[in-house]
Amino acid sequence: MSASQLHIIVQAGGRGSRLRHHTWNKPKCLVSVRGKPLLYHLFERFPQAQFHIIGDYAFDRLQTYLEVNPPGVAFKLIQSTEKGTASGIDTALKQVPPEAPLVLTWSDLIIGDLPAWPETELPVVCTTSAFTCRWSVTDDGSLKEIASTTHGIPGLFYFPRAGQLPAPAHSGEFVRWFSENVHDYNVLSCPDMEELGEFAVIEESNDRAGFCRFFNQVDIQADKVIKTVIDPAFEELHQREIAWYQEAQKLGFRRIPKVWSVHPLTIDRVQGQHAYQMLDLSERERRAVLADQLDALTALHDSASAPASSTDLRDVYFKKTVDRVKSVASLIPGFDQAAMTINGKKCRNPFAAKHEGLLESLVQKLQVKHFVPIHGDATFSNTLIDDKLRVWFIDPRGYFSKPGIMGDAWYDYAKVYYSAVGGYDIFNRRKFKLHIDNETVEVLMEQPNFYKTGQAIFADYFGQDQWRIEIIHALIWLALSGYVKDDIDSVIGSFYLGLYWMETGMAKL
Repeated sequence: MSASQLHIIVQAGGRGSRLRHHTWNKPKCLVSVRGKPLLYHLFERFPQAQFHIIGDYAFDRLQTYLEVNPPGVAFKLIQSTEKGTASGIDTALKQVPPEAPLVLTWSDLIIGDLPAWPETELPVVCTTSAFTCRWSVTDDGSLKEIASTTHGIPGLFYFPRAGQLPAPAHSGEFVRWFSENVHDYNVLSCPDMEELGEFAVIEESNDRAGFCRFFNQVDIQADKVIKTVIDPAFEELHQREIAWYQEAQKLGFRRIPKVWSVHPLTIDRVQGQHAYQMLDLSERERRAVLADQLDALTALHDSASAPASSTDLRDVYFKKTVDRVKSVASLIPGFDQAAMTINGKKCRNPFAAKHEGLLESLVQKLQVKHFVPIHGDATFSNTLIDDKLRVWFIDPRGYFSKPGIMGDAWYDYAKVYYSAVGGYDIFNRRKFKLHIDNETVEVLMEQPNFYKTGQAIFADYFGQDQWRIEIIHALIWLALSGYVKDDIDSVIGSFYLGLYWMETGMAKL
């Protein structure tokens, strides 16, 4: 281990009670913000560093998560049994070469651009004006427990040599200990950072994430929307979206915004709202919206046809579902149990040995003869309702099993059901609470505003074939568990909602 390599001690202990239900099932450092857990923002910020991560509450969940989602940095975990921000630091220090540069930070900080560390042999105390801190550096340079919005101490310290930091107390408050035991230090102003320790901040971040994925940048202008990819890993997904718009236009599908340019993707701005935002609609208006969405999808489906691929159907409905679920299985409590009571309903678990073959037998029932043009992700989040209650489709998936516009029509209908009845858009913005024990699971969230209307109109439109939509809907929830890896609650919640809706669908077979 090189003495010149930067080492980072991350204080990731504590229950994070200020974050309420977001830390019922996971430590604070794994709360997701902008597409990744807080801890992973630190990994991304210091990719060449050696991390020493101190945990206590839900330590096994932290350990398992790091195994399921390897962060791509060198790290060691330290389990502390003490309390306070000083806990575990003395143990971590024993792992750091005395001559190595060292950063000590709290896990709920997102650190932006940092000024250069001072050319000094003294420890460095970072201050910030980005948010209010309970401790601050006073005018005489001392550290005091005085709240400040200009010279607050956010929990970021730098030591040119780790050996400059004497081992602190085993427990208690680190900043208090530091103020009493370290008297010579420099102060560095670091305004570009965020502190995510408050419930309201996390809720606001989740609301923003529901409107725009972290890998996209969307510039909404008066009459145009310009969409670019900021993470190159998602460029292929973006190109599939562009190709879908172009193909849908060729087929004469009218319920999409006009595409003005593809470099960058520039489309007309639809003046409207997402259906889940429209809380003041009458029952007649809600029915009109859903009927229009289903009718528009049917018009798209009727514009072309091709023979269906049984291989593609199995890949989407069985293989993708199984692969995604298994990728996160170790994060799901009760994964091997034959049944769980979910939101008051006893539900079979097709991933348990007792029900082996159940999932594949259901998928075999979903075979169709023809593929048609589909949107692929026709949730409320990807549609807008104008002032005439007409539905406009945006953010297409661009593929079913393979790139292209063709796929299973029932998949589109199931995605609408996913929003209207399943409440996906609420879940997507993390507006739910998760309770789980050895035999029961409760995924608590508000009923979607289209819930009763959706149940009625789907029964009217699809009658005895509705079971097909409900089984696909369940598979979509199950597959989601392996897609939302950034948030443990979403992984667990989507898996168990999948089992819940699967049991509902099987009752109609």
